[in-house]
Amino acid sequence: MSDAHRQDAYERRSRSPRTQAHSVSRLPRARSALGVFARAMSGRLGVVVLAGELSEAMVSDVAPALHRVAGTPAAQYVIDAARRLDPATVVVVGDEQGQGQDVLSGADAFLAGPRELFHSLGECEATLFVWGDTPLLDSSSMHAVVKRREETRARRAYLTSGDGDDVGVCVETAWLVEQDPRGKSFTAWLVERAESDRSAAATVAAGDEASLRLVNRQALALAEGLVRERIIARHQGAGVTFRDPYSVYVDRGVRLEADVVVEPNCYLYGESSVAAGAVIGPGATLRNASVGANSTVQHSVVEDSSVGAGTTVGPYAHVRGGAAIGDRCEIHNYAEIKNSVVGDGVKMHHFSYLGDADVGEGANIGAGAVTVNFDGVDKHRTHIGVRAFVGCDTMLIAPVSVGDGAFTAAGAVVTRDVGAGARVAGVPARELPAKDEGEA
Repeated sequence: MSDAHRQDAYERRSRSPRTQAHSVSRLPRARSALGVFARAMSGRLGVVVLAGELSEAMVSDVAPALHRVAGTPAAQYVIDAARRLDPATVVVVGDEQGQGQDVLSGADAFLAGPRELFHSLGECEATLFVWGDTPLLDSSSMHAVVKRREETRARRAYLTSGDGDDVGVCVETAWLVEQDPRGKSFTAWLVERAESDRSAAATVAAGDEASLRLVNRQALALAEGLVRERIIARHQGAGVTFRDPYSVYVDRGVRLEADVVVEPNCYLYGESSVAAGAVIGPGATLRNASVGANSTVQHSVVEDSSVGAGTTVGPYAHVRGGAAIGDRCEIHNYAEIKNSVVGDGVKMHHFSYLGDADVGEGANIGAGAVTVNFDGVDKHRTHIGVRAFVGCDTMLIAPVSVGDGAFTAAGAVVTRDVGAGARVAGVPARELPAKDEGEA
């Protein structure tokens, strides 16, 4: 997809009357000397992130500031950007139910209204209010409006979009404390005060991307695309290859090492991490998953689990529920592993299920083998020893143990422990006579 085509796609998504003001600027973003102005503001500035107001156009019981963009609540981006200013305090104002407290971090306080806020601002000379539904609002824009108020000596300075809509306001804290909230919602109260005597205030224009607010679902999708584009560009700059970046979704918390290759149509969610040289995809989904160096995951799903180095997963495998797969394993077609520890060098090539199992190094899990781990009430574990051979269509009725080097014949239903080196077959499985020396 060319830059022109990509731009057209983003603009089509933003043609709603509520989002026309937020057309996308493709101009390069300049770097700011954040360290310099952060030191200048330290101890003098309070930042308030407004995160509690609902949006009728979103048709949601969740505040826009708490909707996730690339896996992270929008307000978290704002909090993190504010922290780069090194302010004296960062306060989040939510709703009376405390919505958002469990998903937002980095704030010094989480409040429900203005009266409590005044006590949190302490000795701050100025207070910067920013809307929490502006995930692309950066520290440079925040600094610009704070600096403008200082330079003009105005009591208020507004950070606005290209159409003049406010995305933030920096006020003299003393002026703020003099006001009376009169029982209004905090955002409504602030807007009312902001619109009074506007002629006495200074104004700074933010860029189109920085001023994008999540006013509706179209704006949410637009922000998702822009943030995802930035995330992928950052990984590319660190040595990660994306075969088709426009078909890949990467959450903000994902960690990718240099020389990772991400093939088309992949979804990397949560706190997933991928080590150097691994190949993800095509068609793979990682959710809070860890993939070791030089491993491959293709057309498969790995959730809340880890995959060792040099291991191949897929196609069409499902690894979930806290599974830990060792190095140099082969987990292939339609294999499922749940809440199991799989040792190095294990082969499980097709149509098998390991649930609540511990599998020793070098074991072989034949096609159609299953650990029968649920008795209708409780889950039970299965132990499979080092270099054990579990034959095709074996049913291991947990709790049960198959010893090191043991063998189960095709179709065996194992209801009792199998000793090390033993061979069993049948329904229910019974131990076979020991082989004579030289017997095949």
